[in-house]
Amino acid sequence: MSKISVIVPVYNTDTEYLQKCIDSILEQKGADTELILINDGSVGDAPGVCARAAKEDSRVIYISQENSGVSVARNKGLDAATGDYIMFVDSDDFISPGLFERLLPSMGKGLDILFFGYCTSYVGREMNRVISSPDLSLFTPDTLQLAILNANPRLGPLEVGAPWGKLIRRSVIEDNGLRYTPGLKKGQDTVFTLNLLEHCSLVSYESVAGYHYRVSKQSISHRFSADMVAIMEKTLGAYSSFIERYAKGPVYRRALLNKFYRVLTGEYMDLYFTHPDNPAPSSDMQREFLALCEAEPYRSAIAGVEISTLTGLDRLEHHLVLCKKTKALWAMHKMLRAAKSLIVKDYK
Repeated sequence: MSKISVIVPVYNTDTEYLQKCIDSILEQKGADTELILINDGSVGDAPGVCARAAKEDSRVIYISQENSGVSVARNKGLDAATGDYIMFVDSDDFISPGLFERLLPSMGKGLDILFFGYCTSYVGREMNRVISSPDLSLFTPDTLQLAILNANPRLGPLEVGAPWGKLIRRSVIEDNGLRYTPGLKKGQDTVFTLNLLEHCSLVSYESVAGYHYRVSKQSISHRFSADMVAIMEKTLGAYSSFIERYAKGPVYRRALLNKFYRVLTGEYMDLYFTHPDNPAPSSDMQREFLALCEAEPYRSAIAGVEISTLTGLDRLEHHLVLCKKTKALWAMHKMLRAAKSLIVKDYK
């Protein structure tokens, strides 16, 4: 029977969510399961939940470390793993019953990575994110790498760079010495996946809602950060290093420039400039934003956007950025944030 090593970093996770995560993995059938829990310096009850799981089930490996970040935690999980395949799961999420049984027949065909669908889980509501009729011709390493940098609407809701939502042949990771890059606070998963895909031959997709991702305002993907520009520029630098290391050429460099624009109007705007927890006056933030727009490579990224590829609000947003209409741009982002809060309720 094939063995799947499931790596779960744990940091101050709500014990109810953590227990559901653990149970959803240990209840899987059709594979020899190895669950690796890495406590990343948690306080409170989470370490006790992990220790109890390891005591009660021999399939659970419990590792505890001082708080060192999710990259170090996942690397320790990879070091400890002995399975044929690797799956990453976040400690406040869970996987669907029967997932391993659904995925393993496809992996038996020699796949290096098998992507699968997921559900975005809000309070009292889940949104299905499954590609029902996937175009499997899109599941090539090049197409997926470029999608990480430049997005690809043809891939629908697929989160290519996320750590979850994929089953990976462990030998691809180990034979090529692949590990997460410590020190990256955002985008560490996408950097890992870019490098992973570089060493893959066969990739595919399974139309099953196998992963349940809880949307939380406490995650780094939603929190205000005064250092967001520095944090993301470190990640963008890792993308650039990847392109240079593997001599990926002009198509990838163009994609990276587009990534700079999307980060400027995405993470920077939502998690720094217009975030409601930002104490700085809007006028100061708008001046800082304009200064950033004048700096390279952001200036070239703004000028190089292909308008024909934009639709609706994205086209309006680009017009506001290009014309330096910051007041209208701020109002637009605040309106979108308010509209989202009325539609969905995130987990705490």
